[in-house]
Amino acid sequence: MAASGVVSRTVADTAAALDVPARPDPGSWWSPPAPAQRHAAALERRPPTGLRIGHLTDSPLAGITVDPACRTAVHRALHALEAAGHRVVDTALPLPPPTEELVGAFTTVWNTGAAGVPLTDPDRVEPHDRALRDAAHAVDSWAYAQAVQRAQRLSRALVEGFLAGFDLLVTPTMACLPPRIGAWRAAAAEDPAAALRDSYPRGGFTSLSNVTGQPALPLPLHRDPATGLPVGVQLVAAPWREDLLLQVARTPEEALPWSGRRPPVGR
Repeated sequence: MAASGVVSRTVADTAAALDVPARPDPGSWWSPPAPAQRHAAALERRPPTGLRIGHLTDSPLAGITVDPACRTAVHRALHALEAAGHRVVDTALPLPPPTEELVGAFTTVWNTGAAGVPLTDPDRVEPHDRALRDAAHAVDSWAYAQAVQRAQRLSRALVEGFLAGFDLLVTPTMACLPPRIGAWRAAAAEDPAAALRDSYPRGGFTSLSNVTGQPALPLPLHRDPATGLPVGVQLVAAPWREDLLLQVARTPEEALPWSGRRPPVGR
């Protein structure tokens, strides 16, 4: 329910990096279908137009307020996509009720998977990671199997609703502005459980893609005028449509470029 990727300054660099692992693995139990062509080569073609672009700006997790700058970032991305010939639709994403059930199932599976990673020095693990490992050790095999089944069932409902309503979905990357470096670590040291709850606004939108496995790409399309901080927009495609995701991502990249930005570095 998670994948390793790269952080890049351009969509083209992300496509080139994705071409490295995007090959069938004969030794893997589960292997995605091989792409029809290299992702880097797909970017050389004219991007498609006339796609159905959905949008979600209210947090799928209850009790989370979305920062106005995050909503503005989505609206700017939608305007760029609409100007390129795509059709913005207002179809609602059928979120499973309650969404917290999905988060709970995801957390159980995630914690258990992370707890299985061998550590050379468990005492050096950060406090919030230690709290997650402790929670995983309290989960028995039956509860874990139930969590996997719930995640799969709710994921299927999300994907079916997505396919019926959109070709691409646009959301904020986070529901809040980026925190200051080190702020979350300091909070986690004081109260790991509270720090984890405080992290929900940073993962409320991306968690849906984590569970369903759909390809998603965050783009720093906006900058908060008050703080100067970058504000991300997440583009989500249907399963196995990384090619479409990367092709369409070039449109907002060209309309709202970011690769030349460099943050001020204090001495």
